[in-house]
Amino acid sequence: MNMTTAQIIYEQYKVLPKRVRNELKQLILSEETEGTQSSLMDELEESLKQVKEMREGKRPKKSLNSLFNG
Repeated sequence: MNMTTAQIIYEQYKVLPKRVRNELKQLILSEETEGTQSSLMDELEESLKQVKEMREGKRPKKSLNSLFNG
């Protein structure tokens, strides 16, 4: 089954903690009102590519703490 980018993003979204999901919703809504939705989507797609590379062993894994703190 081939998934679309939107389906992949949604699957990743579903496994996030509720607090992070809420923060992401607010970020998306605020980005939409500022007219920079495409930049947010670009960042999400890049993040998903990085997660895929981590799972494939092509990139070192990061802890949640390092992800949230930059």
